[in-house]
Amino acid sequence: MFSHFPPMRGGISAYARQAAIGLRRQGHAVAVASPEPSDAEHVLDLTRRGAGLALARLARRFDLLLVQFHPELLGAPGTSLMTRTLALLRFATGLAAARTSELCIHEMSYGAGPTAPLQRAVGRQVWKLADEITVHTEQEREDFARGFRIDPDRIRVVSQAQHMVRNTAEDRDTARAMLGLPRDQVVLLAIGFLQPHKGFDRAIRAFGQMPHRKARLYVVGSVWREDPGSAAHLEELRRLTAETPGTELREGYIDDAQFDRWIVAADMLVLPYRRGLSSNVMERGLLYGRPVVISGTSGMAEQGVDRPGVTTVAGDSELADALRSFLADPAVR
Repeated sequence: MFSHFPPMRGGISAYARQAAIGLRRQGHAVAVASPEPSDAEHVLDLTRRGAGLALARLARRFDLLLVQFHPELLGAPGTSLMTRTLALLRFATGLAAARTSELCIHEMSYGAGPTAPLQRAVGRQVWKLADEITVHTEQEREDFARGFRIDPDRIRVVSQAQHMVRNTAEDRDTARAMLGLPRDQVVLLAIGFLQPHKGFDRAIRAFGQMPHRKARLYVVGSVWREDPGSAAHLEELRRLTAETPGTELREGYIDDAQFDRWIVAADMLVLPYRRGLSSNVMERGLLYGRPVVISGTSGMAEQGVDRPGVTTVAGDSELADALRSFLADPAVR
């Protein structure tokens, strides 16, 4: 498996870890390569010379090369187009050498600027090398097929939950005691990286619009990358929680076990993303039987449709209505 991997931060790292655990439980031998030092057995940075040949040598040793693809496998944000293009060609060398290969797409770049058509043309030749291509939603399948002119029949939709396992056996009271949360209040949770597109500020504003005696909203997570936009958003979250009674911001990176502890401690997850193709957090909430409010943006509307426990909202007013309805439910009270 070639992927970001813990303790590297992010949902893809967690997904890859659980996929590796699931495959090993099925009896497969799994080795992992990641772009920087981690718990993976190999380090393979595609932005460096020789990485393509190194990936090819690894791929030839195994029956399957399974890639958990995110554009940052080709370089961190800010990496030049030339460096990313060379990294993509090195990646192609590894794909071509594999006995069989599966490309699991978690996020995709379709190019930008005047060279976007050329970027897509180059990408198309690389993706065609994979024996199987998987995505998480039908919307992603359509976007990928159209963007790279690849036959949709070659692309399979698989659930983000296919490899999920629980990271804690704690009950709600134990989880709340460990986290220092009140046992006798309704706990709403917005959890994940504190990025503007996650829309946690929307959750705070919606919560502040309604009576919420004996209810609290916790915003939990850390900044993904140190950049001006993320820093400004973090300051906004700090200001909003300070001004909004019943809300609290818990800053800091949390590992997989802590992440699940927060979910178990909560009564509802609030995920009002401004954009996103799918949500790993939603799936983890449902894994523990927690209701989820999620915005109907892009592929997440598809991910949440007809799922018991999922309420999809279209805007801020619907978000506030969903929270108000939940807090007014006699069973919840």
